[in-house]
Amino acid sequence: MTDRDADPYQAIEDLLDEIQLKHFDQAERLGDYRRLVEDARHDPTDDNVRLARSLPGAKYFVTTEYIRQLWLKLEVELAKTFGEAG
Repeated sequence: MTDRDADPYQAIEDLLDEIQLKHFDQAERLGDYRRLVEDARHDPTDDNVRLARSLPGAKYFVTTEYIRQLWLKLEVELAKTFGEAG
């Protein structure tokens, strides 16, 4: 028997934890992007401008889609645990 079988709320908690961690990752990534833009602002070398221009980047979009998919899974787990919304 898995933790999820013993406690139906565990799947919800696991998904919320994962969503929260991904949002922390996104916040860190945005901080990195902000630093790149600031570098380009104060030192507009070709490399700094090229990096800033490429924002927000593939990682941001991939992680955003991953979070969206996690929310869909969470909705399924909530429906299984609490029943369908009326």
